[in-house]
Amino acid sequence: MIFTDYYKGQKLTEAKSRYDITSSSESYDYFESLLINKRGFNIGGLSFNCITRPDRWKPKKTDLALTKGSSNITSIKRPDIETNIAFGDINGSNDACIILFNTDFKSVGITTIEIIIARGLRNDTNSLWDLFTDGELNNDLELLRQKAVTKNVTNK
Repeated sequence: MIFTDYYKGQKLTEAKSRYDITSSSESYDYFESLLINKRGFNIGGLSFNCITRPDRWKPKKTDLALTKGSSNITSIKRPDIETNIAFGDINGSNDACIILFNTDFKSVGITTIEIIIARGLRNDTNSLWDLFTDGELNNDLELLRQKAVTKNVTNK
């Protein structure tokens, strides 16, 4: 299995760019340490922000990024802006990720972001993209989705 970890973030608050983790494989301690909530809504839970990059990032084709506080988690590369599929690598690690937006993101905005991690494949993101878009990793993704634990996200 190429994919090792799974995280699903959903927009649950009025915050412009915040996504709370509502389902995960609970298996990647480094990634979870980047996402831990220390204050505000859902303390002790996990969340991240999906932000628009400044125009100076346009030549790198990374118009979006996943962040937490002032830390970059991954720049989001979208080789085909018509699809809901993107990829990146986890900052400070050797890991790659595929990022899926909700399929209707163009009409309703991004409401759900799935992050699928492939540990150790930071230098193979293009190959990972090709395998995923060709459908060769669909079974990996479905297995991780089935194993994922639903998170209770509350304001307590």
